[in-house]
Amino acid sequence: MNIESLPLRRRLLVGFIAAVGLISILTLVVGLQYLLSFNGGLQLQERLTPATELADSLITAQAAASGDLSDYVLTGRERALDAHLASMETTDSLIRALEATLEGDTELISRLTGVRAAQQVWVDNDVEPTLRFMERGDTAAAARATNRPRAWESFDEMIATTTEFRDAIESLRNEARDSTIAFSRQLGLWLVFLAVVLLGVMGAGFFAVNSWVVQPLLVIRRDIARATEDNHTHPISPVGPPELQVVASDAENLRRSLVAEIDEVRAARIGLAQGAPLAVELEAAFTQPPLPRLPHLSVAGTSSSAEGVVSGDWWDMFVVEGDRLAVVVGDTSGHGTTATLTALRTRDLIRAGLNAGSSPQRSIELAASSFDNASNFVTVFVALIDPADRSMTYVNAGHQPAVIVNADKQVRSCTRTGPLLSSLGGAWTEEVVPFEMGDLLLAFTDGLIEGHGPDGMDLETEDLARLIKAMDAPIRRDAAEVLARVIAQVRDRAGNWYRDDMTAVTITHSGMAL
Repeated sequence: MNIESLPLRRRLLVGFIAAVGLISILTLVVGLQYLLSFNGGLQLQERLTPATELADSLITAQAAASGDLSDYVLTGRERALDAHLASMETTDSLIRALEATLEGDTELISRLTGVRAAQQVWVDNDVEPTLRFMERGDTAAAARATNRPRAWESFDEMIATTTEFRDAIESLRNEARDSTIAFSRQLGLWLVFLAVVLLGVMGAGFFAVNSWVVQPLLVIRRDIARATEDNHTHPISPVGPPELQVVASDAENLRRSLVAEIDEVRAARIGLAQGAPLAVELEAAFTQPPLPRLPHLSVAGTSSSAEGVVSGDWWDMFVVEGDRLAVVVGDTSGHGTTATLTALRTRDLIRAGLNAGSSPQRSIELAASSFDNASNFVTVFVALIDPADRSMTYVNAGHQPAVIVNADKQVRSCTRTGPLLSSLGGAWTEEVVPFEMGDLLLAFTDGLIEGHGPDGMDLETEDLARLIKAMDAPIRRDAAEVLARVIAQVRDRAGNWYRDDMTAVTITHSGMAL
């Protein structure tokens, strides 16, 4: 299988298994060497060192036993006899201690058996005959017995056998020490080799991550940047492992969709300019003037159509009498040119009434008078915000309730104060509510909430208020940011965003508490 076709996860997994396997094998080899050589050598040294000391003591005790025996023969003193007997007991004790220490070492135990046998020969040839003569009081015979060539030969043989035994122990101990030193050097080489292997694994890992992840990501990032700068025409190449290729392919599909939509919009605009001048003029008529600037107020608004470039939704904001802000949000039934003409007429009448100094109620009544023979109807929210008086006067003619969220995140709904505008007429009343420092107003059409809730249900005004309350106070000071976040979160959950015209405005009173 080609490595280029392997997923990144599998590549990393194979590399990880290979690295772990290699390090495990090296560790196992070093560990076995330690158990077999180094640890064994240390244990052998620990066992042979006391054995050497015991063998040296045994030689000394054997020589002392012979000397005490000669002293006893020459002087006849009982103290010399006691010393001889004590030395013999010591030799027996040392031989037993050596047997216990060297248990399991057949070669040394065999040599120790030879030492015991040689000592017994000396006892038989020298000690026992000499002691028998001394017990009889025959000092001359005892002297002859202990000085016989046979007695001296057995003594020399005993000392030689014991010395060879001690030399054999010392030789094994030296071999164990040399083995330990050699393994220490070998261990150093293994550690250096293991360090080299680890550095190699780290280098290979860095190279793999750089080749498989970093470089492909840089290529994809460069292509995305060029696609953004070059009017979305630069293609995004699928490079790297399959996971990154999928990401690049998704980005390329998104780029193609954007290009297709841009081309479609461009063609539609050209078609409108060439063959539909009325729609173009209506679109221009609904183009919003620059947002008004008032001290202590931050404002924002947006509108989008469900069909074509014009819609029946609209919003309007302008300054009245120098220090008050007029806010209008309307929604005309239907879509297309007819709804747009009705919306345009209603907007202009309400604007004219408010600019003439009429109240929101009187302005609504003026606009309603134009609906005697109209086939459409309009819902509209009209408000006058007085920053100095910290109040808002509004009329809600059958419209979606606007939402006010104050600095303490308390919510107020601007419910309906009269029927919608239609040929049926009606009566409307005004409401005056506080609009304090830190308050935020969100007014919208039903296109923002209809069908955009869970399972295609409508959102409630409480849902929009919950989105606003989740924002930090500094964010809630910025009307444009609040509006952008609300729309983005609703749109992200919407099943069909273009099912209806959508309009929304936000106004925040500066001085909002942190």
